[in-house]
Amino acid sequence: MAEKGVSFFLIGIFLPIILFGCAAKEPILKKQAQAIQLDNKGAEYFQEGQYQKALVHFQKALQTYESIDHREGVARTLNNLGTVYQATDQCTQALVFFQRALTINSEIGQEEGLSLNLNNIGSATLSLGRPQAALDFFKKSLSIEEKRGNIRGQAIRWNNLGRTYRNLGQDDRALECYLKAKTLNEKADHLIGIADNLNNMGALYEARKDWPRALEAFQGALELDRKKENSPGISTDLANLGRVYEAMGEQEKALDHYLRAWRVNESLGLKERVLRDLSKIESLYDVLGKREEAEKFRQRSQESTSSSR
Repeated sequence: MAEKGVSFFLIGIFLPIILFGCAAKEPILKKQAQAIQLDNKGAEYFQEGQYQKALVHFQKALQTYESIDHREGVARTLNNLGTVYQATDQCTQALVFFQRALTINSEIGQEEGLSLNLNNIGSATLSLGRPQAALDFFKKSLSIEEKRGNIRGQAIRWNNLGRTYRNLGQDDRALECYLKAKTLNEKADHLIGIADNLNNMGALYEARKDWPRALEAFQGALELDRKKENSPGISTDLANLGRVYEAMGEQEKALDHYLRAWRVNESLGLKERVLRDLSKIESLYDVLGKREEAEKFRQRSQESTSSSR
């Protein structure tokens, strides 16, 4: 059960990078302005965890960019569509969009976009269970970010390298990468990035059954995500804390954190997360001998399962 929880946590937090539309050097014409507005609105919905709304806006932005043959805009929006598919566990579909974006950015010599696509391909490849291949994509992307002097970009790549080494069973090397990423994010004052790093460190400590360090890392991530009102991150942090308390035998504390995670995910409409939360809540109420509450959440789970079909 613990391993499944960690896997959910990794999917929940470490998404590929999304891009907001950028202002052009030349005057922006009507259709391009519309596409940028759609792209930016989609990015806002994505960050709020409203993935279906993000998908709709990115699809409209793509159609608009394609209607004026704006290749940089097309590549950016293809990348953003890929992020939504990966966030909803459709990694094979995500790869299709990331590869299409990579091809365009390679052709037009867009270095920032190229690095972005390499990173996101690495993330999807890792999620599909190919860590050795992912390692190569992350290293290529990191090299570009170091050349560009982009501190935040470097932090993301070091974090992803840590994830990959963890997947390869090289935990000490993974921890070194997470710490490197955390230092860079602190330098860039990137709070959500630091929360990501703490969450990955917490998962590593959790796997070692080092409960005090795991709790400290997950609690630190929660505090940072709250500062940024990062709702998807908050729900993940709460679930991670609940999982550790459950492993420690502190069922009441675990239940409290799962309930709070469920409320956040319910407000975001994240049905898969809601179902996971409901399963945990129901189980813990059973363990605590609260049969009526357990039955109430069992019914909620059945209703949610039926409505998601």
